[in-house]
Amino acid sequence: MNRRALITLCLAACLALSLGGIALASAQAHRLGWKDCGDGLRCAELVVPVDWADPGGPRTSVHVAKLPATSRSMGPLIVNFGGPGTSTSMLRRKDDPGLPPELPVLLDELRSRFDVIAIDPRGLSEPGSAKRVSCAEPAASVYGLVLARTKQDWDAHAAKNAAYRESCRKTAKSAWHGLTAWNVAHDIDALRAALGQDKLVYAGNSYGTVYAQAYLELFPQRVGRMYFDGTADHTQRELEPWLRNYARTQERHLTRFRDWCASRTDCALHGRDAGKAWDELVARVRRAPLPASARRTVHEGQLYAGAVKGMNPALWPQFATAIRKALDGDAGDFLSELAPDQVSSSLSQASLCNDFMPKAPTYEEFQAIEAGLRQIAPRFGWIEGRFELGRCWGFSGGASWAPHPLRVQGVPPILFAIGELDNNTNYLGQQHVAEQIPSARVLWHGDGHASWAGNTCLRRHVNAYLTTGELPSPGTRCRAERIQKVGK
Repeated sequence: MNRRALITLCLAACLALSLGGIALASAQAHRLGWKDCGDGLRCAELVVPVDWADPGGPRTSVHVAKLPATSRSMGPLIVNFGGPGTSTSMLRRKDDPGLPPELPVLLDELRSRFDVIAIDPRGLSEPGSAKRVSCAEPAASVYGLVLARTKQDWDAHAAKNAAYRESCRKTAKSAWHGLTAWNVAHDIDALRAALGQDKLVYAGNSYGTVYAQAYLELFPQRVGRMYFDGTADHTQRELEPWLRNYARTQERHLTRFRDWCASRTDCALHGRDAGKAWDELVARVRRAPLPASARRTVHEGQLYAGAVKGMNPALWPQFATAIRKALDGDAGDFLSELAPDQVSSSLSQASLCNDFMPKAPTYEEFQAIEAGLRQIAPRFGWIEGRFELGRCWGFSGGASWAPHPLRVQGVPPILFAIGELDNNTNYLGQQHVAEQIPSARVLWHGDGHASWAGNTCLRRHVNAYLTTGELPSPGTRCRAERIQKVGK
């Protein structure tokens, strides 16, 4: 869809909502029937249009879960913890190694003042839910282009993603057209109205901030307080500048990894320059594959794929150990401890590409883009181009709700938390989003992605903002807390 058509669509949908949305939301308020659904939660299904561009058209529903307040409630706090994926299951407080161990503490603090309410995007409900869509074909691994060595490898990756996308489209049926953050933002507003909330109080982490960006544009007059944590930059029209921010961030991360290792006696590379150790390993693999146990070898793509995974600060100890062992003659950890994750048939990757894929370059055009990335981030960061492009390489038709500069005016103060160690939603992109919102206040901290739960200073300031609207003083910075615990 071209941009002029999209803008026309937005205007038409907003007009339709202004004329009929209040009545629709009022009707939904009576249909939002809460039921016990285990683990102390109350659950409901919110009935919404399949596509808010056609508010009178077919209906679907999205899953909503509530963690009731433990004392007198100030009202609802709507949350989305990212993904794109299920947020409602995160309220269940189950043991999950993929979740921050401090999440129960954060939830207890929030529910002492709010009814905490999570909303799932379309097709991404809790495991076992009838609303959860599983595609017939799995997506290609996001590491696929990092591992690719020939154009044939690139073509095979594209073919796998194309088959995945088509299977998702067939499985989702008519709901496919609603799989955008633009529609989820409308769902959030319908939930706000169904809850009887005049002004939205919302906290979004990671992909939850994409929905928040759409909400700010669509419903600025309904914004009360909004918190952005680990913001994904949905404001870059062109792919190359978006990738440059990732490349620069990852290049700097190699230096931060080096400094962390130098400060820790338990780092496997302590006593030597960890950055130079990485450089030496790259030089070796470019001469010949690295030997590994059981007569295996590791080629350059496998080395970089493991490094992309290992550059997450939580995995720095394993990354350092893998480098040391590889230099000593066994690179096997890059095939085991740091091996790429398994592929998925979840709808989440298709939803991401529906929102985030600008006009994709051809294979030949990307070679020129990659050459530019190698110039600004030659040691490690350049590989991010392949990693990020690999998510949607092979998808056709472009994004349904394409990235574009934010157009936001007249909203109350918005709080952003940006981590200096965030290489997931890179901190340069996060800053770029915040700069487009005149009322934004940025709270920098020394940790990485999604640190709201694990940084006590951050929790204190964010919870004060959500409950009272109090912003941290300009220039306030929270020191690193989570990174200090890595490896201990």
